[in-house]
Amino acid sequence: MRKASVPWLLSAALVLAPVVSAQAETSIACEYMLMRVYHAELDICRVPLAKDREARYQRLRSSLEQFIRTHAKNDPEKIISGIETDNIKRALEGLKSCKSDDFKFATQAMDQITSPAHEKMVQGTLGVARDPMSGACSS
Repeated sequence: MRKASVPWLLSAALVLAPVVSAQAETSIACEYMLMRVYHAELDICRVPLAKDREARYQRLRSSLEQFIRTHAKNDPEKIISGIETDNIKRALEGLKSCKSDDFKFATQAMDQITSPAHEKMVQGTLGVARDPMSGACSS
């Protein structure tokens, strides 16, 4: 995952309120990957989410994983474990410091991702069965 593409991907993922637009723009697997990467960056910098935001993160993570397991055309466990072993590892290796612009961006992104409005939007998109890999996401 190139860091230069992350802001565009996140803005696409967060701005899309209608189900059809979200479906057409950002893949569920991409949304899941971004959320996991940003959370890992917060963890490594020892910046916990507020209790309510962590609860939303855990619900979203569980819902996205279940969607991937239910709808993936290829091995869903490979998709999920690949995010863990590849994307998160690369992101943490590329994190220059916990004071970097990348980390500040991750913090802001997690604030948006774990908002009640975003959780509601994601839950709405999960009501539409489709391949979780379909949609935009650059690596």
